[in-house]
Amino acid sequence: MPSKNRLFLLSGLVVLLAVLAVAFAPFAVSNGIRLWIWWAAKQEGFIATIDQIDASFLRPVVIRQLHLKSTRENALRVDLTATDASVGLNFKHILLHMRGRIIHSLSIRELRVEVHRTDPNVRAITRRGWARLQRLLPEDLSIANSEIRVENGPTLILLRRGILSASETEAGRFNAAEIMIASPWLRQTFSQLRGATHWEANRLTLGGLTLSRGLDLQSATADFSRLGKQRVGLQFDLDVFGGKIRGNVSHEWRSQHSNWKIAGGASDISMGQTSDAFGFADRVDGLLHAANFTFRGNLAEPDHITASLWGELTGLTWRNRTAEAIMLGAAVYNRKIELQQLYIRQKNNQFVLSGDAAFPTNASGWLSPDFRGNISASIDQLGDFVALFGADPDDFAGKITIEGAMDTRDRKFGGHLAVEGASLTFFKTAIDSLTAELNLRPAELEVEQLEIKRKNDLLSGQGKIDLSGAHNYSGTFEAQADDLLDYFPSFRGSAGKRVNHVPADVQATINSGKWDARGAIQVPDSSPISFTANFPLPFGTDWNAFQLSPLNVTIDFPSVFLAKAPQLFHPAIFQDGILSGSISLSETLQHPRIGGDVQLINGKLSGDGWTSFDFTEAGSRIVFAGNRASVEFLNLATKDVDLSLRGEIDFEDINDLTIRISGATPIFDLTSTQIDCVNKIKIVPAVLMLAPAVAEFELRGGLFKSGWTASLHEATDFESLAISDPDGGARRFPLCLGTSPEEKTLVLGALPRSETGAETSRPKKQEKRR
Repeated sequence: MPSKNRLFLLSGLVVLLAVLAVAFAPFAVSNGIRLWIWWAAKQEGFIATIDQIDASFLRPVVIRQLHLKSTRENALRVDLTATDASVGLNFKHILLHMRGRIIHSLSIRELRVEVHRTDPNVRAITRRGWARLQRLLPEDLSIANSEIRVENGPTLILLRRGILSASETEAGRFNAAEIMIASPWLRQTFSQLRGATHWEANRLTLGGLTLSRGLDLQSATADFSRLGKQRVGLQFDLDVFGGKIRGNVSHEWRSQHSNWKIAGGASDISMGQTSDAFGFADRVDGLLHAANFTFRGNLAEPDHITASLWGELTGLTWRNRTAEAIMLGAAVYNRKIELQQLYIRQKNNQFVLSGDAAFPTNASGWLSPDFRGNISASIDQLGDFVALFGADPDDFAGKITIEGAMDTRDRKFGGHLAVEGASLTFFKTAIDSLTAELNLRPAELEVEQLEIKRKNDLLSGQGKIDLSGAHNYSGTFEAQADDLLDYFPSFRGSAGKRVNHVPADVQATINSGKWDARGAIQVPDSSPISFTANFPLPFGTDWNAFQLSPLNVTIDFPSVFLAKAPQLFHPAIFQDGILSGSISLSETLQHPRIGGDVQLINGKLSGDGWTSFDFTEAGSRIVFAGNRASVEFLNLATKDVDLSLRGEIDFEDINDLTIRISGATPIFDLTSTQIDCVNKIKIVPAVLMLAPAVAEFELRGGLFKSGWTASLHEATDFESLAISDPDGGARRFPLCLGTSPEEKTLVLGALPRSETGAETSRPKKQEKRR
C-alpha cells in the first residue's frame, strides 16, 4: 500500500478513536468513578451510595450526591453526605500513574459529616486507605456549606454553617456561624467566626480569627503532608487575654497504639480577663507570668509517657485569698511523677513541697498516691495562709514553722514532722506557743510530743494512733487551766456578777481507746469538785453508741457555794445557796445505775432567771439508789406561799424519765382556762378550798429530748381511779417551756403564809446530812 494511503488510514483511525473517546468518555468516566468509589469504600468497611454522576468531556465531574456510611459497629462510625460535589480530575496522573495530586479542584455545595468514636484503640481505616486519602487531597478546595459533628468519648465538637475556600495560588476564607466544644474540662461556644486561609504543600493555615473578646487566633496550621504515613500535626499561635499561647501538637497512629507529641508555652495571661470571659462565679485576678508544657506518649500506655510542666502565677486574688507567687515544676517519666517544687509565697509566708510519686495504675490511685517528699513552711500570718485553702482567716492567726518528710509508698505512711508556733489563734482561741513532734510509721501515727501553752494554761501529751484495723489509740495527756470560763463563755456568775477564776486540772490515760480520766475543779470559796471517769471511746463512736457504752463516773462536791459558782443559764437561776453531795454512775448512760445523794441548802432563786416559775427559795435532798431516786424533801417558797414536797424519780431509761412530786400540804388546781400546753407554772394563795385538790404532780420525758408532759392527779378517790384508769383521772399538759411567746400558765393554789407566823411557816433551813 502506498505510504500516502497508510498515512490517510492512520489519520482516520486517530480521528475515529478521538470521536469514540469524546462519545464514550462521559459514560466510561462516570461508571469508572462510581466503580472505584464503591470498591475503595468497601475495602475500608464503608457503604457508598452515589445518586448521579455527570462527566462531560474535558469538564469537571459532578457527583450529585455521595453518601458514605461505616458498617463496622466496633470501629469509628462515620456518616458523610456530600451534595453537588464538583471534582476536577488530573487524568495525566491517573492514566500514567504519576506521583502527585489526582484532583486539582474540589467544590462541594453542601457537606454533612457525623463522626462517633468510643474506643481510641480501634483503627478507622487501613494504612493503604490513609495513603489513598492523601492522594485525594486537592489543589483547590471550596465548601459552600458544612455541618460537622464529632464525638470522641465524652468530648463533643459541633460546627454549624461552615464555609471554607483554600487555594495554593491565592488567599481563601473561612466562615462559621457557630463552633461548640463540650467536654468534662471545657464548655464553650464561638459564634460568627471569620478568617483567612492558605493551602500549600498539604498544609492548611487559618489566621486572623477572632474567637471572642480578648481571644484571637493569629495562625493555626494543620499539617496533612504525612497523612499517608498516618501522622498529622497542628501548630497554633493565640493571643489570649493580654498574653500569648503557642503550641505544637502531632499525632501518629502508625504503630499498634497512637502516640501524641505536645509542646506549648504561655506568657503574661491575665487571670482577671480570663475569669470575665469564661463567666466564673467568683472573679480571679492575677497573671500567669510564664508556663511551659511537654507531653509524649499515650495515656493508655503509662509506661512510655514522658511529660513536664513548669508554671509561675503571680498576684493571685480569688475571693479573700491572695498569694504573691505560686510556682509549680513537675515531670513524669518511667511511671514516676517528680514534683520538683511547689512554692507558695504570700507576703511573709512561704511554703515549699517537693518529692516524687509512682504513677497511679487506675483512677482511684490518684486519691491515695504513693508519695515521698519534703515539706518546709515558714508562716508569719497563719490566717492569710489558711484562707488559701478555704478556711476563715478570722479564726486563725500567729506564726508557725513546719519541717519534715513523708513517705506513703505501698499505702504505708512514714516520715517525721516538726511543728512550732507562737502567738497563735486556732478557731478564735488564743495560744501562746505550740510544739509538736509527729512520727509517721507504716501502721501508726505517733505523737512523740505535744505541748500547747496559753497564759498559765498547759496541755501536754503523747500517744499513738493505729492507722489500720479498728484505729485503736493510746496515750496520756494532762491539761491545766487557770480559768475554765475562758473556754466556756456561756458560764456566768449569778446575778451578772463576775466569777473569780475557776482553775481545773485533768489527767487522762488512754489504752486501746479506753479512757481513764480524773481531775478537779476549784470553785471560788468552795471545796474542790473532783471526778473520775472510765469509759471506752473508739473512733467513729456517735452519741447513740456512746449512750449504750459501759462507763463508770464518780463526782464529789462536798460544798459548792452557788453565789460564787459559775451559772450555765442566763439569766442565772441561783443567787445563793450551798450544793453538796456525791454521785457514782455505772452501767450505761441510757440505762444508768446511780448511787449517792445531792443536797441543796438555803437556795435563793432569781425570779428573772427562772422565768417559767415564780419560786424565790428552795431546799432539797435527793438520794439515788440504782435506777430510782427518792426526793426526801423539796421545800419551795414564793413571796406568798410555802410548799413542802416529796417525791421520787424513775430513770431506768433516760429517754423515758418519770418525776413524781406530792405535797405534805394541800395543793389545788386553779387553772380556769383551757390551755393546750404549759410554759409557766404559778403558785398562788388559795383561800377557798373549792378547787380540786392535787394529790400528785408528774413530769415525764427524755433527758436529752423535748416533748415533756406534765400531769395533775386529783386527790378525790385517787386509788380507785388509778385501778380503772391508767392515767388515774389525771389532767395532762404538754410542756412548751420557752417555745411560745404567748403565756400559757398552769395555776396551782396553796395555803397562804400566815401573817403572824410568817417565820414559823417558812420552810426550815436544812442542815447538811453527812
